[in-house]
Amino acid sequence: MESSTVTVIKPGLLIDGLGGHPVKGPTVVLKENLIHWIGASEEVGANQEIAAMVNSAGDQRVFDLPQCTLLPGLIDCHSHTNMPGDGRTGEEVAEDTDDVRLLRAARNTTIALRSGVTTLCDCGSWNTTAFSVKQGISMGLVDGPRFLVSGPPLTTTGGHLWYMGGEADGIDGVSRQVRYLIKQGADLIKITASGGSTLTSDPYRPSYTVGELKAIVCEAHNRARPVAAHCRSTVSINNALDAGVDMIFHCFFAEPDGSYKYDQATAERLALSGTWLNPTHAIGISRQIQLLEMQKQGPLGKVDAEMLQRITNGHRERIEAFGKMVDMGANLIGGSDCGWGSYPFGDFQAEIISMADFGLSPMQAIMTGTRNAAQALGKLDSLGTVEQGKEADLILVEGNPLENMECLRSVEAVILGGRLVGVSPE
Repeated sequence: MESSTVTVIKPGLLIDGLGGHPVKGPTVVLKENLIHWIGASEEVGANQEIAAMVNSAGDQRVFDLPQCTLLPGLIDCHSHTNMPGDGRTGEEVAEDTDDVRLLRAARNTTIALRSGVTTLCDCGSWNTTAFSVKQGISMGLVDGPRFLVSGPPLTTTGGHLWYMGGEADGIDGVSRQVRYLIKQGADLIKITASGGSTLTSDPYRPSYTVGELKAIVCEAHNRARPVAAHCRSTVSINNALDAGVDMIFHCFFAEPDGSYKYDQATAERLALSGTWLNPTHAIGISRQIQLLEMQKQGPLGKVDAEMLQRITNGHRERIEAFGKMVDMGANLIGGSDCGWGSYPFGDFQAEIISMADFGLSPMQAIMTGTRNAAQALGKLDSLGTVEQGKEADLILVEGNPLENMECLRSVEAVILGGRLVGVSPE
């Protein structure tokens, strides 16, 4: 399907991403890269312009799929395309060359697109690799989604993800680094506001000072770039809120000694601030599933058994915490963190589906990976919902995901900017 042609889609159901009731049996007309018209199928004949467009489309460009639901293309706010998602650590992948990481990133973006992700954010890759993939996509060398790139995350010397090339310290240093990343083409800025899995970092303590964080946010916002902060401790969450970041990833309530302690005051701040929260719930589930499968084959070793218990307890605590914040009105967005840990590309749907654990309805969960994500990234004027005049980024899935969210995985077609792209093989 050429982007310059008229395309007609007749799904059995339309979920437009706006949060209202789904529309039964609509007709959606695409013109070039945009959504041109949405209406009831019986209204087509009464509109001369639309009737002429539908007739001009021809059988090959009319998709009559009564068994399918049409939705906005999925938007994954959080990924690491250099990473393989096979359990290897950042330190291990650091041994690869940038050439290998670049090839892996190109492959991962293609996998993401064919699985239904039409906008993908890379929130941490080595050096200029993600920028090169973005350029490759724009040149047609890589079949990938709309690709928003942060470049190497800003991190303190020896901090989380330091090996990606984004170390910067002090107000002058971090300001300079933000300007440099924007010069490179950064669409958003990623901060490691606490440590993480990187061996030289401490995940339970803040890394940057509030002053440094404010300098980062000021520079980024001055150039209309949203800011996402990796926060795995309660203090780092509050520091990020003080600085005015737009998105908080992980959002772990952890004390400096590593113990979990739900903090009501911080939860209320998060809910009332309007900051977008990315739970990254599915990535933990993926490791839990892996360990449970191993357990079926025989008793786990001491390290794996302790990890399984720790993950299980952590899930229970996070479900309780996010459930409370959802009840208080917190804003959630979908971000898989795929590539990291044991979460390969191709199943962002797992993160959306897991939102039900926090008490979200299927419609609300779908919106975390469509409308909400677009708004958090400052792209709601063109992406995230099925509305006239917006980019024709769409997916068709078999069945009704409001009745069974597993249907989100049954992708029949992916449309990016009005262009039909291939889907992942069964």
